[in-house]
Amino acid sequence: MILYSFILIKVTLFKRFVFILTCTRTQMRLGIFCLLFLTCFVSRSQTKRSAGRIIFKEFDGKSENGDWRKQYGFEYLPQCDWNNWYFEVNKNYGKMHFDGGTVNCPGAGNNQHIVRFDKTIDPSKPYTIECDFLIDSAFINDINSFCINFNVQKGMTKEEALNAWSINLDITDRKKGSYTIKNMGFADIRNSENKTEYGRFTEMLPQHQGEGALALPNINHFKIEVNRKIDGSPALKWVAVTRSDATGNKDCFQVDYSTFPYQPDYSKPVRIGLNTHGTDWVVKNLSVYYW
Repeated sequence: MILYSFILIKVTLFKRFVFILTCTRTQMRLGIFCLLFLTCFVSRSQTKRSAGRIIFKEFDGKSENGDWRKQYGFEYLPQCDWNNWYFEVNKNYGKMHFDGGTVNCPGAGNNQHIVRFDKTIDPSKPYTIECDFLIDSAFINDINSFCINFNVQKGMTKEEALNAWSINLDITDRKKGSYTIKNMGFADIRNSENKTEYGRFTEMLPQHQGEGALALPNINHFKIEVNRKIDGSPALKWVAVTRSDATGNKDCFQVDYSTFPYQPDYSKPVRIGLNTHGTDWVVKNLSVYYW
């Protein structure tokens, strides 16, 4: 009788132990799942960032407008009147008004560069640029490009052309939505005659091409993570790019910019800018922040 009671007690305790262990494992699994979900959610959230990490916000309906200035690049064509294009700003949006390719300018005209002059960034730190944009094109030209310039240095005078890394979306036709995203930028390079061309457009292949890109009234979204790989790990001179629209992510890739002809001077600050080639566009909900 005593032995039976002892065995019964051991069995009961064992069952309770198994029950507790099972619950603990279930709770652990649930906790790990929740942690992974929250990590993914927070990493993609645009609204729950530490205010101390924000460099600036603009075109969100609330933030004050900054100091946007025109910049000079290599492809400046004098016959395209510098005064005929401008960047319109208010709290709700920024709009690029294109001049070129239709009246006085050959082809698609100039690259029209602007820079957010009053905000600087430490180029050695991981930082991210996000914005919504609408390409408002008549599709007269083959080039209809919205572009983000980053790690910007130089470019404030005709004598000192723009140096920057850049990522663009270029929609070539409205019907199919054929598009190209270039790993590109602007650099001082030597030509075949061994002369320096300042602020010359150049790109690193391969291009990212596809169909289904949407123009106005549809919204595209860029997320450009500087000094970071696509898996989220910090990596100096790498850039992770995500393009999305209302239906989800459309392009996701990473680029090693260590071989690009222009490298920023890491002892000096950089800026971010925007440009067009061949089209009007609208930019909204621009946010630049450190990680």
